[in-house]
Amino acid sequence: MALAAIVAQLGADLGALELELRSFVASKPNITVATTFSLHDECLLEGLLSRIWQSWSIFCRRCIVESCMGTTTISGAVVPPHPYALSQAHVSAAAIRARRRPSSTVFWGNMNRVLRDEPTWGDVNVLADIVPRLGPSNQLQLQAAFSAGSQSAKAVQTIRNAAAHTNQQTVAEVLTIGASYVTFAPTHPTHAMFWTVKATGDFLIANAIAELLNTASAAAT
Repeated sequence: MALAAIVAQLGADLGALELELRSFVASKPNITVATTFSLHDECLLEGLLSRIWQSWSIFCRRCIVESCMGTTTISGAVVPPHPYALSQAHVSAAAIRARRRPSSTVFWGNMNRVLRDEPTWGDVNVLADIVPRLGPSNQLQLQAAFSAGSQSAKAVQTIRNAAAHTNQQTVAEVLTIGASYVTFAPTHPTHAMFWTVKATGDFLIANAIAELLNTASAAAT
């Protein structure tokens, strides 16, 4: 599959989710205090956040798998296939080995059939580890793009993880990323989605969606 099609799908997915977020914001007169949010709101936001993270992770997987198997970029450049990337199952197995055994040589002969064993594709730290070891011919472009978009990707991941696994440590991790934003005290991790970017006043989640799309476009160029 061409990388342009993968980026377009991410754009459609995130665009639909952003519309839901904008509708939510329009219904709230004051979204800068924790008391604004009801239990229903938090459940809705947790679902939207999870879908945003899933959409980003699916893009990262598809982009890397297709880059290994051979594809074309948005600009029309041909990305030749890795000689041992014979199927998605081969790339999957190589990615698992690259993540689990960082000091060993990636062996491309295995095929993975258990998708839950794969690395966390949306985690930019994971991508920094496995992309150069998988060795697609566009690896430098992928690495540069994922590095440039790391702040927003990590912010989404941190808030999503805290919402899915709420405990003292995950909540503390959310508070740590607050240094980059204008914040208010949250009583649920999803409230941090509406912290604002200091330079622009954009909501964290709206800014993150825009940056994830820019990152995806850069990775696929």
